[in-house]
Amino acid sequence: MDGLDRAEADGPRPAWRLGRDDPGRGVLDGAFRLLRALPEVSGPGQLTELARVTGIPRPSVYRLIAQLRAVGAVERRQGRYMLGAAMVDIARQVEPAVGLRRGAAEVMQALRERTGATVSLLTQATDGAVVLDVIPGREALPVDIYSGCVMPATAAGALVLHPEAAPDRVRPARRAAIDDEHTVPGLTCYATAIMLPDGGAAALQVTSTTSHNATLLSALVLQGAARITDRVRSGTGHSVPRGPARRTRR
Repeated sequence: MDGLDRAEADGPRPAWRLGRDDPGRGVLDGAFRLLRALPEVSGPGQLTELARVTGIPRPSVYRLIAQLRAVGAVERRQGRYMLGAAMVDIARQVEPAVGLRRGAAEVMQALRERTGATVSLLTQATDGAVVLDVIPGREALPVDIYSGCVMPATAAGALVLHPEAAPDRVRPARRAAIDDEHTVPGLTCYATAIMLPDGGAAALQVTSTTSHNATLLSALVLQGAARITDRVRSGTGHSVPRGPARRTRR
């Protein structure tokens, strides 16, 4: 029996509430806090750590997690809780510009085949970035990257969209950012912006271990993001004609 099961067996627990005047809103707020924090909190004592980072009392974390599991929003795999298939399916239907996923799919696959790195398409979240699509690379990474997961604010893709978290690792002229083991030991990332028709941005990110440093792939990522930008802006899923290719200095 895990910690959640033991807590439930102890009997009814009071639901966490922000205020007595609107208990329903408090419960929903607590559930969304947990869902946002879940991708970044794992390992031993996961529920205790969730209580710490969200500010939700531990008994209420147990109850909310149980409720989220019941509706498929949270699943337990290999001893840890993570976002469930229901949440991932919802995330997969969200895109900040029509045709972004379609325009990115072929480019992402080509980038993965050429580099062997994990390739991700990210969009803006409130304080970071969320993964829309991902193509796993040839090597195992020390973290899980999957559709629907929220990237830490200091990850390269998140910095492209919200550079204030670590401006020293952002390259404004290229709308790019690097993460060379700053967020996760042994993990390197390079990301650059995909410019959307409404003036907003998404991000294209490659991730690999230090043995295949992702920062060395900057030219290929920049080219890929430019192709996706053209496809989305054209609205056809095909690249807009471009002038002669120019070498990009790093």
